[in-house]
Amino acid sequence: MSLDQLHKQLKEKQIKFLFSDYYDTIVHRHVHPNYVQRIWAKFMIRELGLSVSIDELYFTRQESVKYLVKKLGKDIDEIPYQKLKEEVCKRLINDEVIALEAKEDFIALFENADAKAEASVQYLDQDVVDTIKYFKSNGGKVYLISDFYGSVSLFEKLLEHHNIIDLFDGIYTSASLEKSKYTNTIYEPILSELNIDPKEGIMIGDNLRSDYDNAIKNGLNAFLLPHKKYTRKNKRKNLGNDKKRLKSIINTLYRKCKKGSAIPFTEYAIFYHIFVERLFETAKRKNIKDLFFLSREGQYLKKLFDSYQEFTALRDDDKIKTHYLKISRHAALQMSLQDINEEPFTFLSKKYSNISTEDFLIAVNCPEELRAQILKELKVEGKASVTGFFSSSIFENLKQNRAFVSFYDKHRAQSRKAFETYIHSFNAAIEERGIHLVDIGWGGTMQEAIYTFFEEKISVTGYYLGLNEIYDIQPLTKRYGLNFSLMPYPDYDDHIIMANMQLYEQFSAADHGSALDYSLDAEGYTLEYHKPEEKWLYDNHIKAHQEQMYNRHKAILKDLEPLCYSEEMMQTSMSRLALKVGLFQSTKKLKFLDTLSHGFYQNVGTNQVGISYQPPKIKSPVKSAIRFLMTPEKYFRYLVKLKPVLYKKNKLIAVLTPMWLIYLYYRVNKYFRFKIMKRFFLLKYNVFK
Repeated sequence: MSLDQLHKQLKEKQIKFLFSDYYDTIVHRHVHPNYVQRIWAKFMIRELGLSVSIDELYFTRQESVKYLVKKLGKDIDEIPYQKLKEEVCKRLINDEVIALEAKEDFIALFENADAKAEASVQYLDQDVVDTIKYFKSNGGKVYLISDFYGSVSLFEKLLEHHNIIDLFDGIYTSASLEKSKYTNTIYEPILSELNIDPKEGIMIGDNLRSDYDNAIKNGLNAFLLPHKKYTRKNKRKNLGNDKKRLKSIINTLYRKCKKGSAIPFTEYAIFYHIFVERLFETAKRKNIKDLFFLSREGQYLKKLFDSYQEFTALRDDDKIKTHYLKISRHAALQMSLQDINEEPFTFLSKKYSNISTEDFLIAVNCPEELRAQILKELKVEGKASVTGFFSSSIFENLKQNRAFVSFYDKHRAQSRKAFETYIHSFNAAIEERGIHLVDIGWGGTMQEAIYTFFEEKISVTGYYLGLNEIYDIQPLTKRYGLNFSLMPYPDYDDHIIMANMQLYEQFSAADHGSALDYSLDAEGYTLEYHKPEEKWLYDNHIKAHQEQMYNRHKAILKDLEPLCYSEEMMQTSMSRLALKVGLFQSTKKLKFLDTLSHGFYQNVGTNQVGISYQPPKIKSPVKSAIRFLMTPEKYFRYLVKLKPVLYKKNKLIAVLTPMWLIYLYYRVNKYFRFKIMKRFFLLKYNVFK
C-alpha cells in the first residue's frame, strides 16, 4: 500500500485523529535495535568514567530486562523505565562498578545516554513525516503510540532532536503505561482518556499484529505501511563487526587525505582525535575538574578537546574546565629557579652540558649589557663552548660574581611572583585537587618545573599524547602517554605510533610565540617572542593545515559516535595508519616536510632551526639486520625519515625507493609473530612483545 492510498483513506473516512507508530514508521535506524543499547553503554562509561567494558554494561542491561519481565510478568516493552534504571544500577553497585552514593548520578544520566544513543543512529522517513504534516495542517490531531522501553520524556528528546515535536498532540509509550500494542492492552485506555470515537481515528505503522490487527480490534481504522524492507535490513545489521567498521572508517579518512585537494598529512587528525577522546575518558574516570593545556601545542589540543567535550557531553553542568597555560622550557626555568648554590639546572645540564657562558646567561634571561659586564669581569670568551660547564671553574666563578648573583636573585623572585599570580588567576582549586597538565609530550620537563615551583607539595600530573622519556617519576608527578608510552613498557604499536614525534609538534603549533618569562607588568603575565620563521610557517601553512584537520576531527566525531570499539581496536588501527603514513610519502608530502623543517626550532640553547634526523648507530651490520628482521618496529623511527633524507639528496631516488616492500614486510612480520608464533613459542618472552 502506498502513501497515496493513506491520503485517500484520510479524506474518504473523514479521519480526525491519526495515531502513529515511531520505529520503522516515522524514523529508521542505521543499526540493529539492540546495538543502540551498546552505544548507550559506551556513552555511560565515557561520561561516568566507569571501569567496565561496553559489552559488560550492555549485558547487564539485557539481563536486567529479562529478570524484570519474569518478576513483573509483563511483556518486554511494558517494563517501567524507572524500574529498569534501578535494576541496572543495583547490579552495578553490587559488583562495585559504581558506588552507592553515585546511584542518583547514574540514574539521572541514564535517559540522556539513551536519547543520545538513539539520536545518533536515527533518520527520518521524510515521506511519512510530510504526510503527517499535511494531515496536521488540515486540522487533524496526531498522537504517537509506541511499544518502547523508554519514558515519554525520552521520546520528547528524540522528537526535539528531529524538530518534529510540534506535530504531536500527545505521546504514549508502552513502558510509561505498562501496556503495549503487541498485547493489545494499550489502545482502549488511550481512546478512553482522549474520549475519541475509534471510527474517527486511524493507526499507521509497520507491524501487522501491533499496528494493524490490534488497532482494528479496538474499532480503529488502520493502515499498514510498506516498510518490510526495514525489518529485513535490521536482521542484516546483526552481521559484520565493530573491528571491520572501524577499519573502514579509518581507511576512508586516509583515502580522503590522499586526494589532491587535501593538505598533506591531515590524516594526523585521527591521532589528535583519539588523544582528546582518551584524555576525556581518563579525566572522567579520575574525576578531574580542571585541565591545564600547556603552550604552545596545547592551544590546538585544547580546541580539539573542547570540541570533543561539547559534542559528547551528556550534561552541561559537569563539564571539565579547560585552561590554556602559557609556558615553555625556557619560561619554566625562570620561574622555578632556586638559590644559585642549590639550583641543579637539570634540563640544561642534560641537554647542553657543554654550553657556552654567554648561552647560559641568555638561558637565564640576563640582559645583553649585563652579560657583557659579567663576561668582562670573569675574563672569559663568552661564545666559547665550555666542556662540562656546570662542573667547571667558570661556573663556580660565575656563582661568586656579585653582579650576576644580584641579577639572578631579583630575576627569579620577580618571575616566581608573576607565575604564582598567573596560575592562580585561573581560579582552579590546585591546592586541594592538584594540577593536571596536558601537553604533546615527551617527558615532562615543564611538569617537573611546576612541581618544583610549588616546593613539591602539590601533585602535578601529566597527560601527554606520547611519553618517550623517563624522568625520576614520583608519586606526586605521575605521567601518562595516552597514544603511546614507554611506561610501563613499549609494545609493537607504541614503537610505530611514536616514530615521527616532531610532526606531532609541528602540526599542533600555536599562533603565538614562545613564553620567555613571567612579569606582573605584562599582558596576560607572559613575555613572549615569536621567531619569524615560525610565524611565517604558521601563517602560510600550519594554520590552514590545522583548519583542515579540525574539519576532519568534526567528521570523525560523527563517524565514530555510533561505533562501539575498544581501546585495543583503536590502537591497532592507529598503528596501521601510522605505518602507511610513515612509509608512503608522495612528492607532495616530501615537499611539505621540507617546508616544515625550515620553521622548526628549539627555544632553549642554540635555537637550532630545522628538523634534524639522527641515523642509527650501527656497530654490527649483521646483528642489526637480524634485529630488524625480527623486530622491525624498533627501527621504524629511522625508516619514516628515509625518504625525506633521500629527497634532499636525490629526488629521483627518493621517488623510486620501493617503500611498499618494507610495508609488506612489516605486515607479514606482525602476522607471523602475533598470529602464529605467539601461540606456540616461548621466544615471545625473550624477543617479542
